Amino acid sequence: MTFDDLFDLGLFSGPSYSQISHDRYDVYVNQNYIGQKSLLTAQESVQDIDDFLRNEGYSNFQTFIDGDHYYINAVGNEHEVANVLNVYLQNR
Repeated sequence: MTFDDLFDLGLFSGPSYSQISHDRYDVYVNQNYIGQKSLLTAQESVQDIDDFLRNEGYSNFQTFIDGDHYYINAVGNEHEVANVLNVYLQNR
């Protein structure tokens, strides 16, 4: 059986495959890997990280998604943001 046969059998078709391919994101702060954000429910989003940071008092950052990578560009407080996110990602 080849890899293409798996698609022909329908094992990788439909909505379940697309959700599996985006259920986990590698999170980076200023190009440094921090951890993974897993989306456990349909209501969760990787942008929940933005809300968490704002609730923690951080607002001087920008974010963008590239595939399954979530990049956070923190200005002036990179180490604090990285430490807070490290704890947040370990507790999720």
